[in-house]
Amino acid sequence: MYRLGVLAALFATPALADPDGYGHMSGWGYGMGMMFGPILWIVVLGLVVAGVVWFVRNTDVGSSTRGKSDAMSELDLRFAKGEIDAEDYTARKKLLTGE
Repeated sequence: MYRLGVLAALFATPALADPDGYGHMSGWGYGMGMMFGPILWIVVLGLVVAGVVWFVRNTDVGSSTRGKSDAMSELDLRFAKGEIDAEDYTARKKLLTGE
């Protein structure tokens, strides 16, 4: 366990990784990272929001279509059982389909 701790301490020390001094990105500084970093995060955030909006819209459309088909199948079943007559069936079907 002691050896693992010593090994972790050697790799975790930045001074041992760069003996000439702790320089950031070999002297390039923060220029490119500071410029493109926030833009990248805005793009990623926009993609996440667009994905959530797409998912919500697709699930809403599916549920409303499924509800109408369930109502039509129930109407067909009631007509087949003889619970409603043909005139009532056509009136309710017209109401459900919006014709």
